[in-house]
Amino acid sequence: MAKISSIIIAFLAIVSGFLFYNGLKYLLLPEYAESYFASFASCSCQKNFGTEIKINFVPKEKAKHKIPYYEIQDLPEYGKSVITLHNVESIKDFFSYDEIVNSPLLSSLDYKLEGKNLLVELERKGSCLPLEIIEKEQSIFFILKSGNENYPIITDQKPADSGTASPGFKKISFKAVLKNPLKKFFLSFQGEPVNLSGVDISGGTLPYQYLFEFKANIEKDKEYQVKAIITDNQDQASIYNWTFMGQIPVEAALGKDRFKYLGWWGQINADGINVREEPSASSTKKGSLSSANRVKVLKEVSGQEIGDNNVWYEIDGGKYPHSYIFSSLVSPLPQPEPPQTVTAPDEVKEGEYWIDVNLSKKILTLVDYDKPVFATYVSIGREENPTPAGIFNVWYKLKKATMKGGPPLVKQKYELKNVPYVMYYQGSYAVHGTYWHDKFGTPQSAGCTNITQGDAAYIFEKTNPIVPADKNYFVSSKENPGVLIYNHE
Repeated sequence: MAKISSIIIAFLAIVSGFLFYNGLKYLLLPEYAESYFASFASCSCQKNFGTEIKINFVPKEKAKHKIPYYEIQDLPEYGKSVITLHNVESIKDFFSYDEIVNSPLLSSLDYKLEGKNLLVELERKGSCLPLEIIEKEQSIFFILKSGNENYPIITDQKPADSGTASPGFKKISFKAVLKNPLKKFFLSFQGEPVNLSGVDISGGTLPYQYLFEFKANIEKDKEYQVKAIITDNQDQASIYNWTFMGQIPVEAALGKDRFKYLGWWGQINADGINVREEPSASSTKKGSLSSANRVKVLKEVSGQEIGDNNVWYEIDGGKYPHSYIFSSLVSPLPQPEPPQTVTAPDEVKEGEYWIDVNLSKKILTLVDYDKPVFATYVSIGREENPTPAGIFNVWYKLKKATMKGGPPLVKQKYELKNVPYVMYYQGSYAVHGTYWHDKFGTPQSAGCTNITQGDAAYIFEKTNPIVPADKNYFVSSKENPGVLIYNHE
């Protein structure tokens, strides 16, 4: 019995010594390692729970804590949480864009190493509760919780998120809807605070509603960011971030090269719209257009703001070249495009211009031998007097001409004085500028090819025979032949 007791005592002594040694060894360990290796593990979103961000750590040497010492700053007034993790030597495996953008509570996640400090900045969005922390073995979980329906809501952002705003001094606005009275708000534009007051539009009844609006100068092709943080008297805060681009509205539909042919074509989308001398509704009225009309937009300019829009169009056309129309009254058309492949007629020499007129599409193309350089819509002859098909040469060019006609060749008698940039190619058939209609792309003429005044000037100056500056006309000759015109279906 004594022998057994001695064995037990010896065993206990060994165990105690082992425990004492390891306990002493643990006590001698530093609280934190001198360095940690960090890796971003996951950023996941769970419905009715929130967003969970996991970071793994490996200490470089043994320490009591397998994760580094850290500090957290919740900054709800700026919509941020900033985490500082000390003694981090390196970081790897950053999150993918998809993981972050799919979180309804996380706008962005940025990090940087400053010395041996890892700074992680969480840009918050949606309802903003304090950041929760869970430590588990060698990982830290940062948890963004989702608030309930009592948290403030922001609606009706103008410009909308991922939308566009036309360049100029523009109004930016949004509404805040709250179940509890408003306590405070923070608003920033391009990262800079904006001082303004919210206007109560609810009349003191539930839900409480406030309108916020300010103006800013918007530049073309520049991205803008707005951040709003609304806090109610229960200290429940919601954060909203949205972005928009400074962009001419039509650019999204037609692209940046829409002026490659001296402008782009649009359809008037209302009847009785006013054409102005300047880009302003109070400017002198020069006339009106209807939904039967097409115009060519030469420039997109800033003018009088109507609603949230200050873009006006300087137009070319028939009746009102270099006049202005409010942009919302013009809808982009499919643009006239030249043929995909062009073969110069045998009569055309390399380096010479010639004119291709597609009578079915009502599109004129100016071609430099085999390279299209310009395309535009035209009006051709009506059914009773169609534009002739075939290959012709311009025999007579006039800067201005009087054109007359009547029965039996056409139904109605006409006399048009000072018709601009006339190029006769067969008898009295001509390509010329037009000042009496804006129905380009449809049959309108007594057989001639009608084009806008600006397009007519461009083609007239490019093609043979060249009319001297001091003369109004020039007749082609064998030595100076006129430009070839090919009319075809």
